[in-house]
Amino acid sequence: MLWRTLRSAAFARAILIYLAAFGALGAWAPWVQDGAPPAPPWAATLWLDHPFASPWFLAGVVALFASTFACTWGRRSRIAALRRGELTAPPLRLDGEAEALRRFLRSQGFRGSGPVLRRFGLALWGGWVLHVGLLLLIAGILLQQAVHDGGTFILTEGEDRSLRDPGAVFQVERGLLAPQEPPDLSVMLERFDPEWKQAGYAPDRLSQLRLAGQGGRVWHATLDRASGVDLDGVVIHQAIRTGLSLTLETAGLGTRAVALQEQTAHEARAEVLDRAGRAASFVITSERELHDQRGPGQLLVRLVRGGETTFLTSGSPFDFGGPPTRTTGVRRWGSFTYDRSPGLPAVYLGMLLVLGGCALLVFPAGVAVLEPSGALTVARVQLPRGREILAADWQARPAEPG
Repeated sequence: MLWRTLRSAAFARAILIYLAAFGALGAWAPWVQDGAPPAPPWAATLWLDHPFASPWFLAGVVALFASTFACTWGRRSRIAALRRGELTAPPLRLDGEAEALRRFLRSQGFRGSGPVLRRFGLALWGGWVLHVGLLLLIAGILLQQAVHDGGTFILTEGEDRSLRDPGAVFQVERGLLAPQEPPDLSVMLERFDPEWKQAGYAPDRLSQLRLAGQGGRVWHATLDRASGVDLDGVVIHQAIRTGLSLTLETAGLGTRAVALQEQTAHEARAEVLDRAGRAASFVITSERELHDQRGPGQLLVRLVRGGETTFLTSGSPFDFGGPPTRTTGVRRWGSFTYDRSPGLPAVYLGMLLVLGGCALLVFPAGVAVLEPSGALTVARVQLPRGREILAADWQARPAEPG
């Protein structure tokens, strides 16, 4: 009963409708849009805060895999039997003299010297290749959504940071079976140009990174608008957002960068806690627009805390609730994404097989079996399509001479 249900067209249609509806709703959920606030509590409770990594989506993919597997099971042996001349469907019957039938079938593309003739014999496997490709594609999607993870991180020019530092990665997407921690990778932004003039493109970002992994391995990579870097399965790309950072130096504690977020075309702000745990804001106001290609011009830097405003100048110490702190400059920060997608190779291979199966299905494959029937010969022909045309061509063939 279960096997018949999995193989039924009605079950397959129901799963496809479910996945299509879920995909449409999940893609347009307000909390999955770029820059949107976190998902509401009810969505997190129902595992819908990340729709395409949720059990509901994965269950639909598993059901689709089971349905496709049930439809594929046994298809290979049936095609092999068909190639041997064991017809599985009611065939088209053509009666006539043996040589006349052979000449006609050869004119229609059938080849062979024995009783079994084939037309585009390799194309008989088109449906099977298509189904195997679908199975691999679905399995790849299932693996991808279950174990994939990715996130966004920000680096200021000159900053070196581990992705496993608290708060280093945000906007994290993680499958049910994905690792709970980001990759064990340290990234340093050696150079950042937010207005790089790449030939053939509008001005855009260029970053030079130094990356250090486990075992002391070190990579140097250049990222632009299109090219990323793949480090043992961790893919890092340049993201779109950029802004200003204020670099601070605290006696005995080293240097840190505070990334400010754009509030208006001329102002950026960062909400922080000072060393004493008091809420404060760093505010930068620019002479020109923050993203002006000529640069933002003269900058005014302020510390706002408890209703008081302190104007900051580079190198001058100020009270930040602890050891003496001073600003050392204003730099640019760039945003980046990391992604681990172990299921993608299976997805790509599945897509290639699906395309290959579709290409094979273009060819009008068929099998004809010639059998003696008294003084005449019967050709039993099985065709996926074109039966009526072949029968009409046989009836309309020119009369045999003599």
